[in-house]
Amino acid sequence: MRPAGMSPQEWVILMKRFRFQRSSFFAIIAAALIAYGYFSGSGRQDPATTPAVAPVTVPGKSSIEGPYFSDRDRVADRIVAAINHTQHTLDIAVYSITQPGIAAAIEAAHRRGVQVRIVTDAGQALDRHSEDSYLRAEGVPIRLSGGFRGARSLMHNKFAVFDGEVAETGSYNWTTSATGYNFENAVFIRDPEVSNRYEEEFQHLWAQAR
Repeated sequence: MRPAGMSPQEWVILMKRFRFQRSSFFAIIAAALIAYGYFSGSGRQDPATTPAVAPVTVPGKSSIEGPYFSDRDRVADRIVAAINHTQHTLDIAVYSITQPGIAAAIEAAHRRGVQVRIVTDAGQALDRHSEDSYLRAEGVPIRLSGGFRGARSLMHNKFAVFDGEVAETGSYNWTTSATGYNFENAVFIRDPEVSNRYEEEFQHLWAQAR
């Protein structure tokens, strides 16, 4: 109903403004609901709700767990679990360690008597986020290495051998960036020949590192 004293033209302008404001309000609400559905649904799936990846079986006593991917498969948690289950030896050759949860699991393994050895990149160890100084202070044996040719070459491996039986490898560095930002992958390989090959390479890296 048009208020008394308001001309028909003024009433029409007022109603158009009201309809525009109302449509804008509903558009904002709709956009918010769409965004919520994306981030809480399939667009950015919570890793906790992602189905487990079944191991890939190969002939004999071998198996492959993964591949796991950093944006949905909780790779850091899987590495921590592997460290926590290690009973005897843990050999790690990774370019960078900045993930606090992984560093804490390594230190805990060392305290319970696991023989831990780490080779990491000499330049990356100087990064302010590196956990190397913390692990050294806790008594974990760490050696630093570059690559095999020239001062600018890198120790760019990303692998670990758990109890000489399981090897973990992939693009995944043991870092907060790999955990929270980067697209990365990792696999766990239970195979005697593969584990032995990685163990031999670790021995080579350890011998030349300082």
